[in-house]
Amino acid sequence: MLPSRRSLFRVAGLAGVAALIPLSGCAGNAGQQNGVTTLRFMQNKPEVVNYFDQVIKDFEALNPDIRVIQDFNEGNFVPGLVRNDPPDVVTRGFAKATADFVKKGIFADLSDLPAASTIDPEMQELISSWGQYNGNEVSALPFSLAAAGVIYNRDIFDANGVAVPTTWDEFVAACETFKTAGITPIYGTFKDSWTLAQGMFDYVSGGSLDSAEFFTRINAKGADISAEAAESFTTNFGPALPQMLQLVSYSQNGASSKNYADGNAAFAKGQAAMYLQGPWALSQLVSANKDIRVGTFPLPVTNNPEETKARVNVDMALSITRNTPNMAAARRFVGYLLEPSVVNTYNEKNAAFSPLKDAPPVTNPQISGLDESVRKARYYQGAGTYFPPSVPLHNYIQSFVYSKNGDQFLAALDDEWRRVAERTAV
Repeated sequence: MLPSRRSLFRVAGLAGVAALIPLSGCAGNAGQQNGVTTLRFMQNKPEVVNYFDQVIKDFEALNPDIRVIQDFNEGNFVPGLVRNDPPDVVTRGFAKATADFVKKGIFADLSDLPAASTIDPEMQELISSWGQYNGNEVSALPFSLAAAGVIYNRDIFDANGVAVPTTWDEFVAACETFKTAGITPIYGTFKDSWTLAQGMFDYVSGGSLDSAEFFTRINAKGADISAEAAESFTTNFGPALPQMLQLVSYSQNGASSKNYADGNAAFAKGQAAMYLQGPWALSQLVSANKDIRVGTFPLPVTNNPEETKARVNVDMALSITRNTPNMAAARRFVGYLLEPSVVNTYNEKNAAFSPLKDAPPVTNPQISGLDESVRKARYYQGAGTYFPPSVPLHNYIQSFVYSKNGDQFLAALDDEWRRVAERTAV
């Protein structure tokens, strides 16, 4: 059964849904005209418009009965649902917000699409773990996996005789070596609280506990959360806090006044040995210093190298809206997007990992240090991605870094989670 207009309002999660105004430049579903089916393809990354323009051109040459219009303004998505004019094919970063759409049945089941069988099942599980419509539908297929870790300056490592650490003790020893040499071990950008969440918080917690399993348990627990509960943040995240603060201690003086842009500029100039950032920073570093030599390794937070994992997120996942009148054409287009020549090339160009079972090894030296972790499925989705937007997680993490009051920090997370559970239970 198709979602009702009322359920779409609930999906939007906005008190004033009726006030949503269609955005300009949003092409509607034109359906068929003169034997040509028009699809609207909404993708979530304005920076790759040119790539998809060429992909669409190639697809249309092979499929002259289909025309594809690219819409790269993701802000059009919810208004389109409300107007009953959604795009036909959608790419979205896959986390809690997209999972909420899945649970409402917004997207069609793609399990019988031939391309679905080419996806690495471990990567597909990253999507399925958020929940499936009707308990078994495949509402999205991964297109691009972003993997994050510790970006490091290869020249600084080489000049100081430091190898890429594979254990926590080796990592601490490397930081101490850099400190002794008068080099900032890790460049901190604490002014932008999201960088603390994506880096320090996600890396340490994800490397030391099973984030997906924890959030499954705490969601099942509902509002019955106390600090003493086996499912609480206090119980599960407490052991990770000393390591988080140790990472903070290796940052430069004045890190609290530096933001993401400052960090990119400083790291590109060689002002630190390491940087807790994801692949989105790489192009910024190279733009600032074309000669910089960087690599990335997963942060080891235990002394067992086999337990070291990388932080990942499904940066782009492909879906087809359930009520599109152009289902056959949309399925053909999604199948084309998952052709190896399309999906592998995209990920190679964008410092990301292909979701295909037989994808070639990553050779980009900037991210090749994460390839083994991805291939062996030694990865996790960041704990921060499991929080609803109503919880100001980033601010809490920033306050913890400044105050170093771990008890207060974890108690706040338990309280916030309880309040969200109570609201959603009503």
